[in-house]
Amino acid sequence: MADNAPNANPSPDTNKRPFFSTPAGLVTGGLLLWGGSFVISCVLTVGLFSNGDSAEVANPIVLAYVAYSLPILMAIGGTIMLIIGAVRWAIYGKDSVGAPWTKNIVTLMHSVNERLLLSETAKRIAYRHEDIDLLRSTIKLDIEKKDFDAALVLVNEIGTTYGHKEEAEEYREQIIAARTAEMEQKVEIALAKLDEMLAAHKFEEATKEAHKIHRLYGESPQVHGVQRRVTHAREQYKHDLEREFLEAAKVDNVDRAVDLLKELDKYLTEQEAEPFRETARGVIGKKRENLGVQFKIAVHDKEWLRSVSVGEQIIREFPNSRMADEVRGMLDLLRERAAGQRAAQPRTDVPTS
Repeated sequence: MADNAPNANPSPDTNKRPFFSTPAGLVTGGLLLWGGSFVISCVLTVGLFSNGDSAEVANPIVLAYVAYSLPILMAIGGTIMLIIGAVRWAIYGKDSVGAPWTKNIVTLMHSVNERLLLSETAKRIAYRHEDIDLLRSTIKLDIEKKDFDAALVLVNEIGTTYGHKEEAEEYREQIIAARTAEMEQKVEIALAKLDEMLAAHKFEEATKEAHKIHRLYGESPQVHGVQRRVTHAREQYKHDLEREFLEAAKVDNVDRAVDLLKELDKYLTEQEAEPFRETARGVIGKKRENLGVQFKIAVHDKEWLRSVSVGEQIIREFPNSRMADEVRGMLDLLRERAAGQRAAQPRTDVPTS
């Protein structure tokens, strides 16, 4: 009974197709062809070259080529059958005869592709909680690093891909608040730097800095009117200089008035300077007269070092005046005498015993 029982899993393909159409049959056929080729080659070799006298053979080389053609073709055919059988055996198994190669390969590729797609979908579903937790931790890390744009991209991922819209909106509000705080801090630093420039009366640099602040932080309410702040500070400083100059000229504080006039000249236009022109002439004239008197007194008292210093100041501040021409004619001699006077002075830096 057991001998007559059919196989548990009969293969319909192996029953219908001959053995040599299967991968195992192809490999077997290839080995048989190799073996037959070897046997025929041995027989031909013994038959052709066992007789040492080759004179009976008209053309032994041609005969050898003709005789060995069959075993060579058998060896080539066996090699082809071995390759085909090995490939089919590796893909379909030893007993499968299946459909043609191209159809099986295309079917196999489609099956693999579907399984990969299904695997990716399955993994996304299976690991969605881990993915959401990873997104949350990464968003918090980006906020700490102040990488707000990257955090917003991940927030959109949570809201659109995983459907957590309320949570995404909460994260978005946190990011906007953190970005606003960061921007306000930068604005405060920039405005403090601008105030330092204004306090140092560096109005040109302050104007450039104000434009830069407006470009970078124009959305901040603190930046509104920052350019007007520079303009107002410049005008206020100019008015202070005008007032102090008039007060110094009124009390004949000539040196102070001249210094203020030099500073004021940087900010006044021709039209704005017109009301101060007469006062400036008087101050400059008094300054020139004072320097002339100081120079004459120093020369009269033979204070050569002092006379050289005052003379150089006259040439520097009033180069085109007659007084400057007179001082130039005397300056070389005064310098020689000043050098002798300096050499004659006792050295105070040398300790005395």
